Amino acid sequence: MEAVARMKPLPLSPELLAHAYDYLSCLPPFDKLNMPDSDEIKFRVIKSRKIFARYFSEGGVHKIDFSSKLVGSHIIILATMCHEMAHLHLAEIDACDEHGPTFSALADKICTIHGFDRLTF
Repeated sequence: MEAVARMKPLPLSPELLAHAYDYLSCLPPFDKLNMPDSDEIKFRVIKSRKIFARYFSEGGVHKIDFSSKLVGSHIIILATMCHEMAHLHLAEIDACDEHGPTFSALADKICTIHGFDRLTF
């Protein structure tokens, strides 16, 4: 039996992450959520095998990290960016509840609109 070829992960960069954010910001539901411009966010690529991606604010600066060890396909980049954008939006409106009911309601809406698997979102 022949070995199955593995997909080569996409080369993540802060610029690619900013473009993904800009693209998603133009689409529902983010287009109606008054999301900050991508140049107001610090995007970083980390090499963690424990942290898939994360949003956090530090010193008033929005930050989104993606692990190049765990994220590498188009659909995972887009779904993960939506997940982190949901956290960012809720932080912006002082409604951050980690993965509680407020986050879950927004996540349900995002997954319905974009066709993401809610179980893995």
